[in-house]
Amino acid sequence: MNNPPEKRKYERYDTELKLYFDLAFDVETKVKYQLLDKDHKKTISRKYPALSKNVSAEGLSFVAAQSLKKGDYLNLEIYLPKATQPVRMEGEVCWSKNVAQGKQSADVFQTGVLLKKVNGRPVQETIHFDKEYNVN
Repeated sequence: MNNPPEKRKYERYDTELKLYFDLAFDVETKVKYQLLDKDHKKTISRKYPALSKNVSAEGLSFVAAQSLKKGDYLNLEIYLPKATQPVRMEGEVCWSKNVAQGKQSADVFQTGVLLKKVNGRPVQETIHFDKEYNVN
């Protein structure tokens, strides 16, 4: 059986990068708050760890323990090798599926994200063609 051709504008690259994400909210929060554990002793991070599976100029997919819904808006921090600061991105969930169903381990979800912003700039402004490596 033949697979349908890809509709992507940019090539996808398999790569495993550490990242963290949290859900962005439509309403800007003006109050600082902390989530505490049940004993009220330790701060609970609201950032979730994940590992990228592949990336392109406009999107990425990652695996994490959290199930996300299509349309969820995420803040992402991507950690590139040898970088001192993460690349901050914003994106919208296009799909999320359980890839560990039926296994005895905890649920693992793979999620695809369409990137909207990179370091605060619209993603289209950040895409450049590298002539030396012939990649976007």
